[in-house]
Amino acid sequence: MRIGVLFVLAAPAWAAKDSGQPFSKIDGREIFMRTIELYANRDQVQQRMLCVLPDDLARVQQKYGAHLAFQGVNVAVGGPDWFGAAQRGWEKLKPEIDTIIVHDACCPAVPYTMLDALEEAVEKTGAAAPVVPVGGALVRNQDNTLGSWISDPGLHLIQSPQIFTRSVLEKAYGRRTEKGLKYPDDAGLVKLTGTVVTTVPGWRLNIRIDQEELIKLGADAIKHLPRARSNAPVSPFDEAQW
Repeated sequence: MRIGVLFVLAAPAWAAKDSGQPFSKIDGREIFMRTIELYANRDQVQQRMLCVLPDDLARVQQKYGAHLAFQGVNVAVGGPDWFGAAQRGWEKLKPEIDTIIVHDACCPAVPYTMLDALEEAVEKTGAAAPVVPVGGALVRNQDNTLGSWISDPGLHLIQSPQIFTRSVLEKAYGRRTEKGLKYPDDAGLVKLTGTVVTTVPGWRLNIRIDQEELIKLGADAIKHLPRARSNAPVSPFDEAQW
């Protein structure tokens, strides 16, 4: 499996256009940079691509260009929305990339165990996404009054990142401009082509940081990420063991 990761620096279709805090900092590093770093030590990831809208290109190049280049992260510019930016990103991936992860740049708290599960699940149907059950009592808000209750134990919240084989994603994007189609994200678009999207358990602390008040919550979530065991020795004593 040769994976390319697209970090989309744009609001998803279901979110407000200007929502998101990608350039805000958590413990001194920008949120989108923390998201990119999630994949730094995954051997199967062979390319990382930051997908930006035209309005953000100058800022990214001037302020972060050197750091991105040092990390080997490419930049693609497309628009005018999430799907336009993401499409330009996968179009610029190396030909040998056969699997694509689409990751919201405002979601930095993703455990490595979820990434492992997604990579395993994509081999089943060519598409996979994490979901978490929607908890609590759900109700429709009608003119600022309680409307009808929603009782459906099958309701789940779909999260980022999502993973697809390259052929599945390209096929789906070939239909995205058709009139009358409605889809909230890449998994929804892929599902319209008849592809089964496999689900894996999500993580409740994997939130999209789209408001100022969520930055502190995001910082706490990052601190609770499970730590992958490093293959490198942590001390000379460890290195001497056999």
